[in-house]
Amino acid sequence: MTAPTARAAFVPLSAQETLLALPRSRSTVPVTSAPRLPTRQVLEEILLTALSTTPCYVLFSGGRDSSALLALAVHVARREGLPAPVPVTVRHPAAPESDETRWQELVLAHLRLPGQVVLEFDGEQRLLGEVARAALRRHGPVWPEAVQLHGAAYRHLEPGATVVSGEGGDILLDGHRMGNLRDALTLRRPRRASLRGGLRAVRPRALVRREVRRSGAAPPWLRPAAATEYLRELEHLVSEPLRWDAATRTIMASRAPAVFAANFDAAITEYGLLPVTPFNDPRVAGAIARQAGPLGWGDRTAIFRRLFHDLLPDEVLRRRSKAAFNSTRWGPEERAFARGWDGSGLDPAWVDAEELRAAWLSDRHHPSADFLLHVAWARAEGIDLGDSP
Repeated sequence: MTAPTARAAFVPLSAQETLLALPRSRSTVPVTSAPRLPTRQVLEEILLTALSTTPCYVLFSGGRDSSALLALAVHVARREGLPAPVPVTVRHPAAPESDETRWQELVLAHLRLPGQVVLEFDGEQRLLGEVARAALRRHGPVWPEAVQLHGAAYRHLEPGATVVSGEGGDILLDGHRMGNLRDALTLRRPRRASLRGGLRAVRPRALVRREVRRSGAAPPWLRPAAATEYLRELEHLVSEPLRWDAATRTIMASRAPAVFAANFDAAITEYGLLPVTPFNDPRVAGAIARQAGPLGWGDRTAIFRRLFHDLLPDEVLRRRSKAAFNSTRWGPEERAFARGWDGSGLDPAWVDAEELRAAWLSDRHHPSADFLLHVAWARAEGIDLGDSP
């Protein structure tokens, strides 16, 4: 196994962002440059560069995003006479709700690939497992917390190799508000849910923001002032433009996706590997925004069919189910820390420690709770978080 040896540039959160477990909504670099090439061609050129380094691994869960990139990489490799990409699949036999074997086998049989790396884990990707604790000691908490767990897979890969990932696809390849509206307008016999979604898509932004404020969507452990800040951030996130191209550019230029992309890539780089994440690439975002235009192409299924219809069975392209991974992250160590935590390390003016403890020990985990477990554990261990105001 490979130990992390390379220096990686993780993007830290500010002190307030850390307590909210959410990057602020301010914009970063706008997605303005759009290659005068079709989106599919831009993706193929990115993957061609990735395939020039061997081995070229593709992180392959069986979901639509990773399946599409694996299929496209196989297509490019065969067309150019290059070695086939190697799918890397993590399985958790003790967590049946995470099992996607059927989908993986369906895709691999269709692609007729000669090889695959299958890693079977039993606790290696827990929030306070050996891999996560070592990562926290190296560089403190990183948002999102899941990137601290991925080293369990990366350490099995050959240093210097390329690692292709479908991360970011659920953001970039989304129908946004316009996708819901198109569904309502174009279906011959629209379902009630489609009509409802279409009506919600055209709501004024002021109404959307008011609904967010009334939704009670803030995590229950946030004090009133912190909950107000959290909801303000959600207001920005849900107030995307109606135009599909504008919504895509706005979302991809915001801080949360930028921090996510940077930290996901940094976790790969740390193990001496070369990250390639096409759906986080501004060239792809610019190309699809230009090509799909103000109306977009419809929902995620329509987008996948437009881009990858010749590569995968339609059963895969229209898939909507997803695996669940909570039980792979939480075990005896995490619950023991939660029960024994003295409540220190998180500003009590922003965080109600007992409510947070209850969230940690609940069977239904709020996504933000996992990140704060890392923050609390790191502070308990005396690790310098280096967060700024």
